[in-house]
Amino acid sequence: MFDWKYRLWLIKYISGVLLPPVALLSVFLWGLKAISDFRPLYLSELSLYLVFIPLYWDFVGRLTEWQDEINARKLGANLIPLIKGKRMDLIARYKKGITDGYPGQIVDELLDEAGVDTARLCLFGATRVITRDHDVSKFILSTGFNNFEIGEAVVIRLESFFGKGIFVADGETAKMHRALARPYFARDRVSDYTIFHKHCDKMLDVLHKSACADKPIDMQDLFLTFTFDTSVEFLFGSEDLATFTRDLPRAKDSDAEPEPKDAAKFLHAFNQGKANSQARLGQPQVFWTAAEFFKDSQADVKKDISDYLDPLVRAAIRRKEHRAGNDENYGPERLFVDHLVKSTNDISVMKDGLMNIMQAARDTTAGLLTFACYLLATSPSAMERAREEVLARYGRTEVPTYDNLKQLKYIRAVLNETLRLFPVAPINSRQSKGQTIIPTREGPLYVPRSWQFLYSAISIQKRKDLWGDDADAFDPLRWIDGREKDMTADPFRFIPFNAGPRICLGQQFAYNEASFVLVRLLQHFDSFILMQAEAAPNGSLPPHEWKSGTGRQSIELICPVMLMTLFCKGGLWLRMRAASD
Repeated sequence: MFDWKYRLWLIKYISGVLLPPVALLSVFLWGLKAISDFRPLYLSELSLYLVFIPLYWDFVGRLTEWQDEINARKLGANLIPLIKGKRMDLIARYKKGITDGYPGQIVDELLDEAGVDTARLCLFGATRVITRDHDVSKFILSTGFNNFEIGEAVVIRLESFFGKGIFVADGETAKMHRALARPYFARDRVSDYTIFHKHCDKMLDVLHKSACADKPIDMQDLFLTFTFDTSVEFLFGSEDLATFTRDLPRAKDSDAEPEPKDAAKFLHAFNQGKANSQARLGQPQVFWTAAEFFKDSQADVKKDISDYLDPLVRAAIRRKEHRAGNDENYGPERLFVDHLVKSTNDISVMKDGLMNIMQAARDTTAGLLTFACYLLATSPSAMERAREEVLARYGRTEVPTYDNLKQLKYIRAVLNETLRLFPVAPINSRQSKGQTIIPTREGPLYVPRSWQFLYSAISIQKRKDLWGDDADAFDPLRWIDGREKDMTADPFRFIPFNAGPRICLGQQFAYNEASFVLVRLLQHFDSFILMQAEAAPNGSLPPHEWKSGTGRQSIELICPVMLMTLFCKGGLWLRMRAASD
């Protein structure tokens, strides 16, 4: 399908930038020529236009700033502080920080320099607010939810891949997708654990072979494979992918991308679509729309994905027709695609819903498990305590169930602490729908229409005034030694799954799946040995300049990067030691 939306946006943008100043100067020059002998040379007149266009928009920007200040004073609020600096230098620094820097670090640096927790930048005519204030994120996500939306800036980048699914949709469309998915995720599904068990056993076989050979293995690759297989079976019932039988990445011989490279065509397309989407998010909109004006990077991706999904969706529709509306014998454990088809026959709605749930079901848990294993590998005391809890409850062989998995307080603390330090979505965004006031502890903030807000969950979750001087340290005990009461009293300091009306519907599924896998790993292996320096692909270790930086980047032994969600660049390379007790 040809995507007109972003192409029309570029045409409108260029027209909007050029027409007002060109028309104004043209009228002025026409009048001047009419009343005088002024007849500039062609090149001189062209130079006038080239000089006048930026001057015009500089004047408009100053006028808008002045009007915003007046509106803020009228409402008894403050205008969000503007980060000072040479515009192009600031833009280049911000872009490099977002695309190449430690996640959230550029937000912290700019806010530290400004001496505030919320500030704004002007980027190519658009205002972007960056914040690590949990009061601001609370208003955006919850108390002032109706004043914000995903916004055109994000939708236009992601819609050609995710469609109008739950991650991209606003308003009634978003409500519809959540209403379709919520009943399915609200149930306690015993069958999920059967799926977890089956695919986890395949993963354990691979790990034992690696341990016997005393070779490092890319755990992130395995977790992505595991969550892909469980997600596809959970969504569609497909069991024949055989992804664990493929050739695994070899130490120092794999690409630095954090994805499996030789799985099914659908997986290739899915991974490429995410990479394309992240590339768009990392560029000013005018840049990527111009670069893709004649060739949409997502066109081939979308076709391959549709080729895979169409037969599965149509098969679900046929099953529905065969049942003739009688679901009595089909039970509550039906596949997610069958759950969707019960509510709609719209193939486009179903495919968009499946794509969005696939992104969440696969990447959220894979990222959580990857960083949990990294943190356990670098914290022997936490590893020992986690394993003691698992063995005390299950021994070496008992398989965890939905009911007894909830009893593992320390395992849950490990997962929460992992999500605090490495939230799956470190930075998220919303756009203001209209003029509004955000209440904060430092006073109300005035927000005009169409300002884009980037709220940095990773920054909020490592603020020392909220989490203590050891906020950068991995300490699962903070979740079970009484300090968790502070989080309960102020829950918006911890938002790894977002919050409010758009909170992640599958967060409990992610906790269940990650807990199950972690228990099985700790039953089978008594040591995770980090081999990043020895085995990770070239170019995937943390940059040398991180060592002299602030926060966790100075102690990090892996390189976290954004690929829609948080991943470990080059994979997570561990040597697993089989348990002998």
